[in-house]
Amino acid sequence: MNAQQPETPGFPPLMSNEEIDTHVTQRDRMVPPVQKQPTDKELAEAAIATLKAEFPRIHQRLLPLWGTGEGEAYLDSLIVDERGNRQGFPPGVMRSLLVLQRVHFDVFGTFKRVDPWDIGLRA
Repeated sequence: MNAQQPETPGFPPLMSNEEIDTHVTQRDRMVPPVQKQPTDKELAEAAIATLKAEFPRIHQRLLPLWGTGEGEAYLDSLIVDERGNRQGFPPGVMRSLLVLQRVHFDVFGTFKRVDPWDIGLRA
């Protein structure tokens, strides 16, 4: 008795480069350019230049406070309105203040006394 083996399905034929090209759209062929992300130093320099140009008094006040607890508190007070009557900053200036706040924290840490038992108790 001669047992026949079941036929195994064959693989589909490979497509040629020309056939592939007909299926790929122009949008799929475009590779977006890789953009270099700015470094913290470049972001900080741009932020300082923005503050110096648009709000020179804030820039002058921040210079001697940089790297201190007072500097941290000053940046926080500019970003978060605790008085409730401030107009606010233009978006570019606010972005600059946020960059400087982050860089200040990255370089110096925080000067605030943090008590883990106080979390959530402030109203």
